[in-house]
Amino acid sequence: MLTERDVIMRLVRQLAELLAALMRLRREGRRDEALKQVDAITGRLTGMDAGALCLFGEAPLAGLPRELKLPLACVLRQRARLLRDARRESDARQAFRAARILVRGARPPR
Repeated sequence: MLTERDVIMRLVRQLAELLAALMRLRREGRRDEALKQVDAITGRLTGMDAGALCLFGEAPLAGLPRELKLPLACVLRQRARLLRDARRESDARQAFRAARILVRGARPPR
């Protein structure tokens, strides 16, 4: 029987695999394909593509389980790097900002 923790850990593993694939695609110069994969995974996790997620910022990110916030932040940082490579600086800044929000939200409560 799967528990909520099992499902979350499976998602974390999938995000790690996706991150490795994104880094490979970036090295190969396949930015558009990598960005589509980021949109697919963020859509699955949050119901929004990565562009909308970064644009709306904190509200849609706040409800994610804490265990998913750091891996998703890594994916959004990779998205920001891809956008920066494509000279889309404004979009890259939004992605970096969303990643920072996720990192802050992943800290354990004091």
